[in-house]
Amino acid sequence: MKSPTKFFGLHSHSGFSTFDGLGYPQEHIDFCRENGLDGWSLTDHGHMNGFAHAYLHAEKLNKAGANFKFIPGCEMYVHPNLETWQLDYEIRKAAKKGDKEAVAHLRMLREKIATPLTAVIDGNDEILDISADEGSLTIENEEETKSGKFFDPIKRRHHMVVLPKTSEGLERLFGLVSKGYLEGFYRFPRVDYGMIREAAQGGHLMITTACIGGPLAFDAFKHLQEHEFEALLPSLLDDESIMKKVQTGIGNTIDQLVHAVGEENVLLELQFNKLSAQHLVNRAIIEFAKSNGMTDQLIVTCDSHYSNPNHWRERELYKKLGWLNYKEFNPESLPKSRQDLKCELYPKNAEQVWETYREVSSGLSFYDDKMMADAVERTHHIAHDVIGNIHPDRSMKLPSYVIPKDMTANKALLEACKIGLKDRKLANNPDYIARLHWELKVIKEKKFAEYFLTMKAIMDLARENMMVGPARGSGAGSLVNYVLRITDIDPIEYGLLFERFLAIDRSDAPDIDSDVSDRDELMRLLREKFGEMNIIPISNYNTFKIKSLIKDVSRFYSIPFEEVNKALGPLERDVKRGRKKDIDAEDSFDIKLHEAIKYSDSLRAYLEKYPKVVEPIAVLFKQNKALGRHAGGVIISENIAKRMPVILARGEPQTPWVEGMNYKHLEEFGWIKFDLLGLEVLRIIERAISLLLLKEGNPNPNFNDVKTWFEEKMSPKMIDFNDQKVYKNVYHKGKWAAIFQCTQRGTQALFKRAKPESVVDIATLTAIYRPGPLSAKVDKLYITNKKNPNEIDYGHPLIKDVLEETYGCIIFQEQVMALCNIVAGIPKIECNAMRKMMKPVGSGDENIKKARALKKKFMAGAIVNGVKEEIAEDLYEKILYFAGYGFNKSHAVAYAINSYYCAWLLTYYEQEWIQAYLEAVSQNPKKLSKAMSEVKGLGYKITKIDINSADKYWACVGDKTLMPSFLSCKGVGTSAIDEILENRPYNSIDDLLYNEDGSWKHSNFNKRAMDSLIKIKAFDSLNLIGEEGVFKSHKQMSRILMENWGIIKGHTKKDPFRGKNKLKELLLEDPDTSEWSHQEIMGFEQSLLGTINLEALIPQNLLNKLLEKNILSLDDWNNKDLYWFMIIDAMPKLTKNRRPYLLLRGTGSNGKMNRIFCWNVPKDCNLNPYTFCIAEVDKNDFGMS
Repeated sequence: MKSPTKFFGLHSHSGFSTFDGLGYPQEHIDFCRENGLDGWSLTDHGHMNGFAHAYLHAEKLNKAGANFKFIPGCEMYVHPNLETWQLDYEIRKAAKKGDKEAVAHLRMLREKIATPLTAVIDGNDEILDISADEGSLTIENEEETKSGKFFDPIKRRHHMVVLPKTSEGLERLFGLVSKGYLEGFYRFPRVDYGMIREAAQGGHLMITTACIGGPLAFDAFKHLQEHEFEALLPSLLDDESIMKKVQTGIGNTIDQLVHAVGEENVLLELQFNKLSAQHLVNRAIIEFAKSNGMTDQLIVTCDSHYSNPNHWRERELYKKLGWLNYKEFNPESLPKSRQDLKCELYPKNAEQVWETYREVSSGLSFYDDKMMADAVERTHHIAHDVIGNIHPDRSMKLPSYVIPKDMTANKALLEACKIGLKDRKLANNPDYIARLHWELKVIKEKKFAEYFLTMKAIMDLARENMMVGPARGSGAGSLVNYVLRITDIDPIEYGLLFERFLAIDRSDAPDIDSDVSDRDELMRLLREKFGEMNIIPISNYNTFKIKSLIKDVSRFYSIPFEEVNKALGPLERDVKRGRKKDIDAEDSFDIKLHEAIKYSDSLRAYLEKYPKVVEPIAVLFKQNKALGRHAGGVIISENIAKRMPVILARGEPQTPWVEGMNYKHLEEFGWIKFDLLGLEVLRIIERAISLLLLKEGNPNPNFNDVKTWFEEKMSPKMIDFNDQKVYKNVYHKGKWAAIFQCTQRGTQALFKRAKPESVVDIATLTAIYRPGPLSAKVDKLYITNKKNPNEIDYGHPLIKDVLEETYGCIIFQEQVMALCNIVAGIPKIECNAMRKMMKPVGSGDENIKKARALKKKFMAGAIVNGVKEEIAEDLYEKILYFAGYGFNKSHAVAYAINSYYCAWLLTYYEQEWIQAYLEAVSQNPKKLSKAMSEVKGLGYKITKIDINSADKYWACVGDKTLMPSFLSCKGVGTSAIDEILENRPYNSIDDLLYNEDGSWKHSNFNKRAMDSLIKIKAFDSLNLIGEEGVFKSHKQMSRILMENWGIIKGHTKKDPFRGKNKLKELLLEDPDTSEWSHQEIMGFEQSLLGTINLEALIPQNLLNKLLEKNILSLDDWNNKDLYWFMIIDAMPKLTKNRRPYLLLRGTGSNGKMNRIFCWNVPKDCNLNPYTFCIAEVDKNDFGMS
């Protein structure tokens, strides 16, 4: 018997079958080639998320001469008829409710359309959804399916591999996958035979019957339900009656499959492994094929799941990691060797498939060697002779509905630009006309007109409904964007370059990022206008990083969390310090395993103690962990679900492929990303304008009012960007309340030292405050040159033209391009490519060679323009040095304008700005604490919430005195607030709780809201507390009302004042007048408000005494001295030398949290939370002590 020599894996999985498959498609393809295979098919579970990785990698290999065939596919979840399933589902729901009439009616409907389902077996890869029915990341659970216990018509589904035979078939398959999510989703994406039949019309699809989760396996198992999975032996089919039933069932299923795709497109799949159940299924299929003349449709697959035979151990562990939150595992349950595996699931070649067959078929007489050898080789024939070369449509897929009727996209764009140029009052300016002509020419050549029309449609809709940022990213460099009002920055005024955004020699699509005040609302409006399924968010994958991976593997092995957490705690700091000291260190966003071991002593010691933790890390690092969503990216097109295999995540459609820093897969297939991001500062600006309109007499300002006010006073052409009062008041004095780009202490210090006087100055400083420029001491050079501009030696007037605005420093990428163009005479269209090639020394041999090759061209051009050779050479070296950290000027200027907007409002409308700021951060305790510190630094007082004065929003209740909103307090919702506002003012406890007839006053102002307001002392204006009050303490008020809430609400016709009288009795009966401790009160503030307003809690006479003795708040630290503060928490720690100390978190009057090291404390010393302290405090680079 001749062994088979050819094989093609038509059923394979990758790491995109998350927590089931392992390894990226690229890894699988590379191993296939190493293993002598000339092709591979990717058929992940239920989706085609790995398609882009596989297709592009195969394309890359083939361009290099590999001749490797990639066939995309999908192992789908199939139900015979989803209409009958829906009725089964409704029947079960009705039965649970006990609605017998509905059950009877639904059963009658079901009997009309289908034979009732009686049983189901889950497949080899049971899929359960972490997010219930919303369609999120689904995880395969092989062990559950092999139990053979799932015979539930509601859970019924079968695995079936669907492969395209043509490129049109691929698009049909994309649409079929989308239908599985959008129309058939219940815990996982499902299609039925009718959907497959519709997609397969014309013979474009073929199917294989898949694994023991397939429909033919179901036909066998449903007659053997009394047997455990391990007992499903092929010998059970020796019983003729059982074999007959099985064959009948298989025949019925095959008839349905043939009806769906045609007989020639149905493949009967066999697999070889050590599972007895698999051999039972194989026997049943072989018997059917022999009896029905279908042996030439038998095929063999490996159902491969990991990319290398040596990765079996990591794959077994990876499967378990996905279920750590749901199950407990015994590490001893992992197979000890390859011999213990029931299935070896790597991409095998013909020899390896045959070797497995010979091993597992021994003693099983129903196997015929020649028939099996033919089934192995048949896969190669099908892949190369039956299935054609499959390629997706890669044309650009932008919406046609943005193009007016009877116009081409280019004509529509030209007309829109003409209108925009007039609207901007630039129609008679020859410089602008020439620039616009050039940009439109490039856009036409690149065939991007539809993109700009789409972007205009998006931004027009946004501007009608919300605040929009002036620009974001390199798109600010385009005049087309400016005249279309996609952006709001004049690129010529600021020297911004179109070529940095889009150039004729660039192959990638334009990328315009946009900021709006309310992204969720914009998405809603876009879907409303253009169609729900024409706006799809972009996916991304969260992968295993070193820390999360070590934590999960350690958790699997039951290593105490405290121990692993302690080892990983200093990892980022250790690696950061190690990279600084090591000249050969990588500059990577992710920490690699070798770096972690090299630089972190604590982690190295931990991994030496637990070597089993480190063993799988190399293989599992960067493997898929969870499906995520791009922060702002969406695709906008039409018929998306028919042209892309759309998936669901958290109930919302998403793209299957990603677009980000690591991979740009959408653009490769013609899908263009639109970045629409929500920016908090725009919400603050919008709210501040609403507040000042209220103050000016508009009782109910809407967005149109806000927009009009902004356009008349703050739009870039109306606002005075040279108003030095703004720069001095904010940036020079250091008033940082919600000042965009100035939130970090380092940035604030730089701004105060540099004292910006223009938008370009702000842009320059934000560009400088990054690791690269700071390590090169550009900040010091810039400040020195700014103070002494007359001492700067530019070397030549042309150089001065480019660098004067940044005082001789090369800060922006556009400056590098301008130096190439203006100084060296290199055409603008080449400058961006040159900028990219000008890499700094130390960036790699290849880049250095390219940079040196450019030197001759640059030098020659500069010398022709009158620049001395030594000056030109020095300039080129500076460019190389600075190119490593050059920043995008378009983006820097746009964000500088945002920053100036904030500073302008803080200068001229301080109170409204402060109120808007505090409202914006009220739900974020950390941000609120910082904001309150900044606001108090401006001289404002924050008073307590009061039932009669607070509002839904922060309110000004006196000169520079602000009161938090009700919404700042947990437990107080909008409906409760509405009711309070409607019924107040409250004058007494009776007025607060009861109507005049004795009935309870409120329905929405509930017990939880009352409890929260009591705990934050919100009833001072009623004088309820104290010797003369109804209650002697807040504690008593809480106890009486909360513990007797139901009783004091009592009200009947016979006794309308029952509850009111009961309250009076309780007040007389309650003898406990004690108050909560200061610790308890501050705990309530911290938990309910997210911050502690010490000024409102500490008695004023105590604050006065401290001030008399010159003991200031910790927030006012300026040198070593006595300061007061409140301890929030105290953690006992040990130094490296095992000496005890306390790490305190404390706050002064401003509510700002500080870390304080308390050295030389006794071993058993501890300090309780919310302890008032006076201590001598010093400060160094490591913090306060």
